[in-house]
Amino acid sequence: MAPEYAMRGYLTDKADVYSFGVVLLEVVSGRTNTSVKTKDDAFYLLDWANSLKEKGNLMELVDPRLESNFNREEVMTAINVALLCTNTVAAERPSMSAVVSMLEGRAGVQEFVSDSNVSNENMKHKETTTTEDGQGQSISMDVPWTASSASTADLYPITIDTDYWEKRDQ
Repeated sequence: MAPEYAMRGYLTDKADVYSFGVVLLEVVSGRTNTSVKTKDDAFYLLDWANSLKEKGNLMELVDPRLESNFNREEVMTAINVALLCTNTVAAERPSMSAVVSMLEGRAGVQEFVSDSNVSNENMKHKETTTTEDGQGQSISMDVPWTASSASTADLYPITIDTDYWEKRDQ
């Protein structure tokens, strides 16, 4: 879920680009965006991807079931495009036409610069005032925000009581 949609309810073309980036990471990695086995054991694909980017180990994202049956250059292009698409700042995400051009090899992949401190500081203690039916509502965030911290599981709590949820990432 794009940060601007989670925080303010804004659904734009750039939110779609963000979602595409998450799906692209899911395809490359063979994993779902989030995995919650217990309350304290949560996995966020985008956080992992950003961590691997900082360490210079993006190839660890690739689904191990592929073994070595993939084009390394194409996979790196896909991963870097996905990271561009999931930038926390909507204005810095590429357009969908630019994404297609990069994936088709007609345009070079722009350099992705992740400064999580800037993103977290911009979203920390942010107050937003909205008006609905003439009534003001103030929303305050007191915790750091990362691009993948909000998920449908946050909005609609999941009760893990089926074999599906327990075994889906095995």
